[in-house]
Amino acid sequence: MFLVLIETSGNQNYIFSTNKLKENVGASELTYLAGTKWVMDAVADVNSDNGNSKTSLWNKSGSRALRQNLLDPQLNRPIETHEDVHVEVIIATSGKSLLLAKDREHAKEVIQKVTHKALVAAPGLDIHGVIQEFNWEQDKLKCVNRKIHQKFEEIRSKKPSPALRFLRLPVVAECSNSGLPASYWEIDKEGKLILKSVVSDRKMRCNKRALRRFQSFLDEEKIDIDFLASIRALNEEFDEQLKPRSNNIASQEFKREWLAVVHADGNGLGEIFLDFGKNLNTREYIQEYRKFSIALDVCTEQAFLEALKALPSLPKSDKNQGKIIPLVPLVVGGDDLTAVCNGRYALQFTKVFLQEFEKNTEYLNNLDNNLKQLQGIIPKIAKESSLNTPRLSACAGIAIIKPHFPFSVAYELAESLLRSAKKVKDRIKKESNTYPCSSLDFHVLYESSGVDLDKIREKLLLDSKRTKLYGRPYIVTPEDKLAEIDEVSKNWARFRYWKILEKRIQALMEQDNNNRRKLPNSQMHELREGLFLGKHGADARLRLIVNRYKPEILKLTKDCQGETLFWEEQEDSKMIYVTGLLDAMDAVDFFIGNHEHYYHRNVD
Repeated sequence: MFLVLIETSGNQNYIFSTNKLKENVGASELTYLAGTKWVMDAVADVNSDNGNSKTSLWNKSGSRALRQNLLDPQLNRPIETHEDVHVEVIIATSGKSLLLAKDREHAKEVIQKVTHKALVAAPGLDIHGVIQEFNWEQDKLKCVNRKIHQKFEEIRSKKPSPALRFLRLPVVAECSNSGLPASYWEIDKEGKLILKSVVSDRKMRCNKRALRRFQSFLDEEKIDIDFLASIRALNEEFDEQLKPRSNNIASQEFKREWLAVVHADGNGLGEIFLDFGKNLNTREYIQEYRKFSIALDVCTEQAFLEALKALPSLPKSDKNQGKIIPLVPLVVGGDDLTAVCNGRYALQFTKVFLQEFEKNTEYLNNLDNNLKQLQGIIPKIAKESSLNTPRLSACAGIAIIKPHFPFSVAYELAESLLRSAKKVKDRIKKESNTYPCSSLDFHVLYESSGVDLDKIREKLLLDSKRTKLYGRPYIVTPEDKLAEIDEVSKNWARFRYWKILEKRIQALMEQDNNNRRKLPNSQMHELREGLFLGKHGADARLRLIVNRYKPEILKLTKDCQGETLFWEEQEDSKMIYVTGLLDAMDAVDFFIGNHEHYYHRNVD
């Protein structure tokens, strides 16, 4: 028997290689198809070579139908009990498939069909297939799975980059979007010549298919959002249908002043898969692995939908069929989420997504009858792993940028912020073991001169690194969920719960009867400058205004020790001072709660 792994690499570079949102969406769809439809079609071809009827597990209904088919033993038949089944699908998700094959030739044939399809339909996509032989009765599939992933990394490292397929010598014209060699040209509406590479062309062609899939997904869930209109709202400075009319403040809020790249990823999945199936035979392992992977997909999708519902939107109008939310999901699957959205939405969207992901991994609601068997699989596996807790958690990084800033660089910053957020799991422990805790980190890029997160944060360390001007990342897991953590973890976390950041933001935004801020911008500017004088300088400036704005200042300093903007904590065996004021001031313009009264007005 043979285990087959087909997986894409460098997905984010492929998706974000241009700043054209339509190409980003198309690239995401091609990555999705590579691990699902193309593999299902190849498996159907191989299984029908003995005169059997060709039945693909893929159909036009998309992800939901594919999951149901994978779980149906009448359609995805067990390979060891059916002589006419050459290949069985274990999992199939965006950019990755794991298969079983009876012989090496059929395994090679599936890989050949999928990679050939990728070369034609998605040039530039980095996709590989590897095969690992094993004994069904004697070998643990858990160990075989680990070996094939190690083999995949080895083979991937030895293969040339896909960029070498697009040589620049002899000298050729350059693509207007990607910088790759141009293969096509067209005239736009203004009569301008547009040069396009084959990579950009294939991505653009797949854009509409992606939009249809996402819209169908929303329609199935009965979520009243016009996805196409939402894309336009995000993609244009001011869409015609969103131009302000008669001082309509709600429409003004959709002006695309800031964009955000959001990247979220689950915690502890590596540890779970290391322990996965240690007491299971081969068939049991396949069934559990399949159910766990599909359940993880469902959890992520449902969390994404709940996060969408939590956002304000423009209602229906004559020009759009549903509500408009300027947000584009590029990757929604497994334990991953990558999205581009209006910058004002990013913090609220991400916070709700992370909280809902945690809830869903503990208990899945609203499952179709065909998916009821998924209920309880994630808590069971998580409880049996080293996490020893019946749920999972996730972290996220949010890079908030100006619209024309390169998406690829913004994604790298979001990825660095994600790594920063994941450090929280090393701080939150129960009896020396890590404990599931979701968190997020964010950065507003006011200038593009430096996007290295380490260098950015280094500038916020003063007084020989004993004063830290940021408290990020922040914990979005509810405090009552972390009641079992040890005292050291509690002391570190108590200043970093999301609700604490919200209180600081609300203190900054509080208004008097004349709709003016109780803490004037001029005073906040003075405090902000004072922070860069170190703890003593900042507190000195605070004392200059504390009597005049005492009620408001007390709200900012409530969680600190006395009339100071700083709290004390231990880091690397020394005591340091940390403030959350700069975090609140950076987030205040992107805190959606500040604008809720605008959105809930009637739109003309």
